[in-house]
Amino acid sequence: MTQFTQIQRQTATASSGFAILHGSLAPEGCVVKLDGFSVEVFDGPARVFGSTDEALASVSRVRSCDIVIIRQDGEITAAGLEAFTDALEDAGIERVTVITDARTSGNENAAIIGHVAPGAQARGPIAYVNDDDIIHIDIAARRIDVFADIELRRASKAQKPGKITFGAGALEKYARMVTSVTNAGML
Repeated sequence: MTQFTQIQRQTATASSGFAILHGSLAPEGCVVKLDGFSVEVFDGPARVFGSTDEALASVSRVRSCDIVIIRQDGEITAAGLEAFTDALEDAGIERVTVITDARTSGNENAAIIGHVAPGAQARGPIAYVNDDDIIHIDIAARRIDVFADIELRRASKAQKPGKITFGAGALEKYARMVTSVTNAGML
C-alpha cells in the first residue's frame, strides 16, 4: 500500500478565496477553495468513484489522507458533498481531499477541488486515474499532478472512460452536446 506523505509548510499566500491549479491532472485547470486546506503541498493515494452516491456508499474504502476522485457526476450539490464529508467525519477519517470534474457550489467547508478540465466525459486525465495512483497537490505553485502514465492508459483499448446515460430526452441531448467549460472562455 502506498504510504501517504505530507510536507507541512505554513501558508504564506492568501488562505481564503479561490485559485486555479494546472498540471497533469487538470491541463485546462481546476478550481480550489483555499480555506479548505491547512497545508500547501501534499501527496496522497487516489480513491476513485463514479458519483457522490457511490462514494457515500463506499466510505469504508477511504482512509485518512486519501484523495477522493469523484468523476462524471455532473453537478455535485453542496448537500451531497456535505453528506459525504459528514460520513467521513463520523467514521473518524481525517485530512481527505475531494477532487471532481463536477461543478461545485463553492459553499463547502472541506478540502474540495472542483471543475477539473477537461473532465472524464471529454477523455481528460481524470477519466484514467486508478485507485492508489499518487496525486500531488502544490497550492503555492498552483499545481495538481497525477503520478501515473495517463497517456498510456488513454491509448490502451482496455481502459476507456465510463459513459453517463440519461435515457432519451433533454438530459441525454445535453450530455452529448456539452463541452469543457474552458471552451466557453470561463477559465
